[in-house]
Parts: sequence; structure tokens; C-alpha cells
Amino acid sequence: MSHAPSGPLATLPRYLPREDAPTAESVWRLAPEGLDPEAVATFLRHGLPPEESLFQDVGRMPVMLPRMRRAAVPTEDEDRLAERLLSALAGTVSHRVAEGARDVSLSGGVDSAALCLLAARAAPGQVRAWTMDVHFADAVERQHAKAVARVAGVECVDAPIPDAVLPDLFEPAVLSNETPLINARAVASFAFYAEARRHGASVMLSGAGADEVLLGNPEALAGARARVDEDRRLAREVLRPSAVDDLGANHDADRAPWGLVPEDVHRPEEVRYASWVLRELVLPPEVRGARAHGLTVLTPYLDEDFMKVALALPVSVLVRDGVGKWLFRQAVRGLVPDEVRLARKTPRYAHTALSSPVRERWLELYRAWLSPSRLEPLEVIDSAAALAFLERYTRLSPDAPEASGMDRLLMRLVSLAMLHAHCASSSPCPES
Repeated sequence: MSHAPSGPLATLPRYLPREDAPTAESVWRLAPEGLDPEAVATFLRHGLPPEESLFQDVGRMPVMLPRMRRAAVPTEDEDRLAERLLSALAGTVSHRVAEGARDVSLSGGVDSAALCLLAARAAPGQVRAWTMDVHFADAVERQHAKAVARVAGVECVDAPIPDAVLPDLFEPAVLSNETPLINARAVASFAFYAEARRHGASVMLSGAGADEVLLGNPEALAGARARVDEDRRLAREVLRPSAVDDLGANHDADRAPWGLVPEDVHRPEEVRYASWVLRELVLPPEVRGARAHGLTVLTPYLDEDFMKVALALPVSVLVRDGVGKWLFRQAVRGLVPDEVRLARKTPRYAHTALSSPVRERWLELYRAWLSPSRLEPLEVIDSAAALAFLERYTRLSPDAPEASGMDRLLMRLVSLAMLHAHCASSSPCPES
């Protein structure tokens, strides 16, 4: 059985000099002079193709999910398909444990629970499970994580992430991710991996990618379309009129961001969407953010052997009665406790600056980075409009329906200002 890389080379775009010289894994090693203004405007409108980057004279070499074609109907009975799915996962987990992985990120969902229990079987008495104690983590899943650790017979390490540290860690998290952030989850992950490394973890298994390859959240695609439309509408409020006019002639700026790869046109939309989510949102904090602390995160659900099985499964066995990952839940019967195995997917990390216990610290950060001196160098942002947008945001109640979308835009603007300032200052890269 072959095992493809399960880390940055397998699942994240690699940055390239525009002349297509040999690859470099970190954009900072290419010493970009700053962000490209047109790319910034296109990015805010979700129109930046995966081979282009935000940075001047830097391209990307995107790595996509395997080009598997989902079967229209099951080719084998469901019990046999479930056996093959679990066998593929057990094989890749065993391989990673044999290579030295002894730590598991345990959120309490069915994906990380299966990893923890399989790793414990492969290395009895040698595995640690890590949970994140942050105020916006799901309380039920945290209880499930502790229950799984007891069943697995592994040490459970609870990593406390105080709310007060998140605003201060936003900038280093952005620089280590090398991409804008849209919520505090990535910052919490950055702090979580720092804590794990401080306590001796060096190689950690993560359940990242399971939702994407196993259709764990059947409603995600429809929700993403609505969020993209909202992001585009809000971005027009802060972009300079000239930038908006230029985008009007750019048809890519109005297509779904997961539809910008021409050769992917014949793949199912949910697979194209999964590839985009992994590349742009899920994996930077899981891979680059952890690597900034000297920690390697491995993602068994994105190992090629597992993905080839998962991506060939028909939708009918992945989603049933509105429940995602249906076949996988059947596959781990007898392995994962039923209260975890059958738990519905719950939204996690629903967090904005307005709902944070340290709200004023977040707003202070936003105001500092959305000043004219920070935004004007980006060339396409109307700094007065951005400040007016921020002040309108500060007057909202935390549960206002528009708060989430506005917070996403503010975090992206702050991130862009930070990335550009880091290029211009030529300060040491996070890995040095």
C-alpha cells in the first residue's frame, strides 16, 4: 500500500516565483515586495484563481483532490463499502503511527474520535489526545472528547486558550498562515499548536479534511454560496470605485470561487467546493500555522489511499436523511461510542469580535490596522469607507444577523494590511 504525503506538499498550494523557478514552500522565502493591488481586489470578491497569489510576482502551484469520479450507485453492498472505508483509514493511521505520530488532535467529533481510537490500537499506551479549551468550542463535543480518551485509554491533555491572547496572536497567526484569516478559529489553532509543541508534541494527527471528502456537512455548499454572495456585496462597500469598475469586466469575479479551475469543470460541484475549502480555509492553520511552532500535522483523511476510496463513493451512501458521513458512521460501529458516532454535526467557532469576552481588544486591533496609513498602501481600499464600515459594525449587537459577514470582511482587511506591512518591513519570517 502506498502512502502519499499527508501535509503541506500534498494539500496546500506551493508558492512559486512568477518565472516558475523551482518550488518554495513559504512565500516569505521568496521575499515579495508587497501585495498586488489587483489581486487584493479580486481576492475580496472571491475571484482569485488558485494559481495566482496575493503577493507581487509570486504565483501558486495548487494541489487538488484526486480526480476520482463518484459512482452513481453503490458498486458493492454497503457493509462491504464500509469495511473498505475503515480499512483504508486504519491502514493510513497505522502507517503514520509507525512513522512516529504519537499525538492526536481530539475535538470530540466522530472523525477525530476514530483517529484517536485507531492510533491507540496501533500504539497502546503511547498516544496522547489533545483538546482545545476555548470559549467558543462546542461544550458537548468537549465532553465527547474526554469520553473517547477514556475509552481509548489515552492521556487527555486539555490546552487552555484564554480569550485575552487571541487578539495579540492574530498577527503572528496571519503571517504563519501566509493568507488572510476570516475568524478566530485559526488564531485559536495557532495557540493550540504552540501549547502542544511546548509540552513535547512533534507529530500530530488531525481529522481535518474528513468533512470535505466524506460530505460531513451536506448543507455546507448552499451556505457557502450565500456567504460568498454576502462577501462580494460587502467588499464593494470598501473597495475604491476604480477597483469595482475593473472587476465589473472580470467574469471570474462573479463565478463561484470553487469553479475557477477550468480542468475541474466535469467534476461534481461538491468535490470542487471541498478542494477550495481545504486549500483556502481549512489547511493553512492546520499545516502552516502548526509548522511555525515546529509541529508537523498529518491529515490521514487526506492521504491518497483513503481519499481514493472516499471520493469514489456515491452520494447516496454518504448522506442519508440529511445526515452527513452516513457510511463512515456505519463503518466505525463498535469502534467509536454511539453517542459520538451518531452525533449530528454542530457549528463550531461561531465567534466574532462583538461576541468575544474581550470585545474591546478586538475592536482596538481592528482600528489600529484599518487606519489610512495601513490601508492606503494596498491601493484599492477606500480607507474612509473602511473606517465607516468598522464604526457601523461596532454599533451592532453580537447576535445581529449581519455581524458575521461584516466581521469576516474586517478580519480579511486587517489580514491584508498585516501581510503587506510584513513584506514592506522585511522583518524575519515566522519560521526563522
